[in-house]
Amino acid sequence: MSQKAKTGLAVVASHYESGGQRAEELVRAAEEALKAKGVEPVVGSKTIWDAADAIDVCRELKSQEVDSLTVILSTWVTDSLLYVLVQQMQLPVVFWAVPYTETFSIGCVQHFGSALTTHGIPYEYVYGMTDDEAAADKVAKIAEAGRIIRSVKQMKLALIGPRQTWRVAGPQDTTNEEWEFSAKFGVTIVHIEMEEIMAAADAVSDEEAERVYAGLKVRTGKVLAEEASMLHLTKVYLAVKDAVKRYSLDALAAECYPFYSGEMNLPSSWLADEGIILDTEGDIGHTMVMYMLNLAAGGGATALGEVGSMDEQRQILALAHEGSTAHSLAASLEQVQISPSGDRGCFVGLPLKPMETVTISSIQGNGRDGYQMLVESGSVKEVSRQEWIDGGEKLLVNLCIGRNPIDAVDRLMQAGLDHHLLVKEGDHTQVLSLMCRYLNIKKVTF
Repeated sequence: MSQKAKTGLAVVASHYESGGQRAEELVRAAEEALKAKGVEPVVGSKTIWDAADAIDVCRELKSQEVDSLTVILSTWVTDSLLYVLVQQMQLPVVFWAVPYTETFSIGCVQHFGSALTTHGIPYEYVYGMTDDEAAADKVAKIAEAGRIIRSVKQMKLALIGPRQTWRVAGPQDTTNEEWEFSAKFGVTIVHIEMEEIMAAADAVSDEEAERVYAGLKVRTGKVLAEEASMLHLTKVYLAVKDAVKRYSLDALAAECYPFYSGEMNLPSSWLADEGIILDTEGDIGHTMVMYMLNLAAGGGATALGEVGSMDEQRQILALAHEGSTAHSLAASLEQVQISPSGDRGCFVGLPLKPMETVTISSIQGNGRDGYQMLVESGSVKEVSRQEWIDGGEKLLVNLCIGRNPIDAVDRLMQAGLDHHLLVKEGDHTQVLSLMCRYLNIKKVTF
């Protein structure tokens, strides 16, 4: 999670235009400015004057597995030269135009950007000297978006749950939705049956479960469930960890009710505080977005809930869920309660701790009509104990969005956004917005 984003840094110039003499100093200044922003710049070994230079530099940058491409235009250059860079790298690209009138650097970006837009290829640009802090900050954010996009494309996400062998006019035990989702985001969906997880859990000895649970107890809230349930869920926790290792998984989305109610909730909470995402409702899309948010934040857990009530006076959306949220998202361990659910399951109840700034997100769509993502910010206000009790002693989030919550929910319904909402501490809206841009996803706001 703490891996630095890497951007390939290239400078282009033309022998027939003014400004090429500045190329090397421009790229050196950009290199230092990006390092100051926490990005690892991978600098091309030479100024790009022609297509041969462009191909050589692209080869160098590819070998370093950069996350984005930053192109400094020290002069006006031909379409065909920039085309080589964009086509060879096929990464989020940002053009850095410099403020020298005689170079027509910004005009060149506008011109080539027009061609990219015509062909549906997203890009961004910045304008200013290459030591400009604001420009460097945007380039750094684009590199971070590229890092997350690259990680998602390599993601292995397990779908744990029932799929019958049948078809209407398409695949057999996969769905067309899965194919579309994989084609769009690059995620590989790995099918695992719930029976496999439960069989692995049953194979864990009582002695091992007791030993592991003794260690988990110190980071587990108040337990209202039977000891037998806690030991069973410890076995499920171990079975999921074994599946993560066996299948080299980055995240999991598991079957829940009606047959496995509460079986994954407590393991999900325990695992979230170990950096493993386990969604408890088979929600592949939101599992992926949780993965994105955790990468953007450099770690930590993301809460998932849905609107339970709206308070116009306080401008609050009260989100609730039959919880599987990480214990660490409560203000203290004393506020976490483990309650029985189903035959052997549990749910994790807690009020989400106050947070000054949070990112709010959701995803919906398909491969035919396109995908859309909610990208918003807000804050989390304190939840009183009585509010939490009245809310069912489950997950409760007092999400303050700074506007009429009824209008916000109307907006979500009009846009067709899903009922699940993700809440992540910190403001990651700029990175998510850039990801929407580069992935050609519609961005939705309240």
